[in-house]
Amino acid sequence: MKPFRCSLAALFALWAAALPALGCAASLQFKVTDRDGQPVPDAVVEVQVASGAVPRVPAPGPVTINQSKMRFVPRVTVVQPGTRVVFTNQDRWDHHVRGTLGGLAQMLDAAGFQFRLAGWVDSKPMSSSEVVFDKPGVTLLGCFLHSSMRGYVVVADSPWVAVTGADGVAVLDELPAGPAVVKLWQADEVAEIAPSPVVLGPQPLVLSRQLSVLAKRR
Repeated sequence: MKPFRCSLAALFALWAAALPALGCAASLQFKVTDRDGQPVPDAVVEVQVASGAVPRVPAPGPVTINQSKMRFVPRVTVVQPGTRVVFTNQDRWDHHVRGTLGGLAQMLDAAGFQFRLAGWVDSKPMSSSEVVFDKPGVTLLGCFLHSSMRGYVVVADSPWVAVTGADGVAVLDELPAGPAVVKLWQADEVAEIAPSPVVLGPQPLVLSRQLSVLAKRR
């Protein structure tokens, strides 16, 4: 009986074939369009894996949301529970920021937070205030002094989350292989968006979703 011999190339082939079973990293590209087929920026794509695996991530650091030219910049901010968010006024006039828990549907609810930030003056530090977002969900940002200002803070359950760019595309890498659910949130879409069950694997997954509304441009 001849002794079993295995070349280095054969060992590598066996190792590569075993990667899917070991939960190798997967990737997802998700494109969001409006009812006219135009790309939708600022949509939030979140992946929740069935395995319950959670990567090691550093403690949430401070995130900054600026008030600039009567806008919240960025318009949509995605954070993890426990993240400190610093609001900074870069405008020359005052802003009275409000945050309403639950988003637009509870805009008149008293729950939430508010603070006033003085306008920026030359040679002086810009006014700022800090809020800790510790519960998953969507918070609508507004200004009591300027009703046209709108922004959103999305606290995600999952660490695998991304925001679509100007091209309407969000890309997520280093996802664990296996069954998962992809959730989509977009501020202008009133109807609830059904989650998409998927199976993540070694091949990049490309998905798309068309909304039923015309998304507002930046």
